[in-house]
Amino acid sequence: MVAKKIVLSIALLTLTVVGCKNTKTEEAQVKEVVKKPNILFLFTDDQRGGTIGAMDKYDVKTPNMDQLVENGTSFTNAYILGANSAAVCSPSRAMLMTGRHYFNIEPNVYAQFAFNKEDRGKSDKLTFPEYFKANGYETFATGKQHNGEIWLERGFNQIKSAFLGGMTTHFGTKVKDYTPETGWSAPYKDTEKFSSEVFADAAVGFLNRYKKEDPFLMYVAFTAPHDPRTAPKEDKDMYPEEAIVLPENFMPEHPFEIADDRIRDEMLAAFPRTKTIIQKEISDYYAMITATDVQIGRILQALETSGKADNTIIVFAGDNGLALGQHGLLGKQSVYEHSVSVPLIFVGPNIPKNQKTDALAYLHDVFPTLCGLTGFEIPKSVETEDLTPVLKRNKKEVRNSMMYAYNSWPGDLLNKNRKHNPGGGHRAVRKGDFKLIISAKHDVFTYQLFNLSKDPWELNNLIEDKTFESVKNDLINELQKLMDENGDSADLTKNEFGIFDNPEDYNFKKK
Repeated sequence: MVAKKIVLSIALLTLTVVGCKNTKTEEAQVKEVVKKPNILFLFTDDQRGGTIGAMDKYDVKTPNMDQLVENGTSFTNAYILGANSAAVCSPSRAMLMTGRHYFNIEPNVYAQFAFNKEDRGKSDKLTFPEYFKANGYETFATGKQHNGEIWLERGFNQIKSAFLGGMTTHFGTKVKDYTPETGWSAPYKDTEKFSSEVFADAAVGFLNRYKKEDPFLMYVAFTAPHDPRTAPKEDKDMYPEEAIVLPENFMPEHPFEIADDRIRDEMLAAFPRTKTIIQKEISDYYAMITATDVQIGRILQALETSGKADNTIIVFAGDNGLALGQHGLLGKQSVYEHSVSVPLIFVGPNIPKNQKTDALAYLHDVFPTLCGLTGFEIPKSVETEDLTPVLKRNKKEVRNSMMYAYNSWPGDLLNKNRKHNPGGGHRAVRKGDFKLIISAKHDVFTYQLFNLSKDPWELNNLIEDKTFESVKNDLINELQKLMDENGDSADLTKNEFGIFDNPEDYNFKKK
């Protein structure tokens, strides 16, 4: 009898231990399931959509970006909304950070050149680093920051090698560090290292040091391939200038007068553009992209070594495009495909691999999409769309049309010494295969209608073809609807859209 009791006790004890063990395992599994993914955001400066080898559009060597294409889902119709000054990257980054259209963001954030120093960057708009930080993420930034220090201080636990400004030299980039405990460091620079390597060093250092259980959000913003385009020699040597093939829409000059057509970006090369000039520009540009791709590879390798790659969402994007000879332009101050298109790739848990989608996407869809992918509620301040349904193949698209906007900074009209032909602007709309551009300069309106499926280089203007009259009218109505919805106060019936009627309203420094 005693023996039976002992056996029974042992059996019960065994069941209890096994039961506890199973419970612990289940708890661990549940914890693993709900653990939020890390986020790595890789951001380039002036990289046009399609300038990744795996996108099969331009002959540029990008093995690490190619790997991101292979491992994730790429948006082949990703764009920026536009800008209202020649410094396109600043409103683009402000929109990315907030998920808001630039019409509805304080101008002292994205047009800091027009404000006194003490007013720059002041904003009550919520940014995605700030939101994820408030929800338990360790946030880290390095590289170009073009919207002032205030958002950075609110949004990041750690900042290493931050460049505060629009453009700079790529050897000897002046950078600063920040933590809430120490404040901002004195500026410092490394004259031997290419800028992308400086920022990659900071990113790799963070990954090597990070041991916390909390998920992290890394914001790595390169200053390349923005000019001055001075890539390391080994990268430049990969692109002999004489071997560069000119784009199909190369032109010596733009066919009609447009906004900011003599802005700094356009004056980097002589008029008319020649084959030799543009071959050099493209060679330098591709070399900068390749040099940055090398550094992206270092960051991806460090992520893999950290053991956190499988639970990390990687987003790769650019802040705007660049013409480099297309339509006779060099810069980004237009709404042609070459200037508003950007790369946009998502890689990570449950994101389909090696997929390309033609769904229309804005760069500033990133904020709500990161919320969708991590299960966070999208803040009410966000104005753009969550691309998660497209990434998870639940929907083919989240919008069937989109608008683009560019105009010269109105305050430039007050400076009589300006030589860049200020004034003028563009409004455009894309719906299905068709894109309508309305350009206004002084008292001249120019309409262009392109079928992008048949004419991706935007060369064949269909506006005078009566066959497309209904398409034109539908697009004009769609554009006005989107302008109203997005807060654009431009008036399509007025000269230069009425934007320059009161330029003194933009003279903020004297207010």
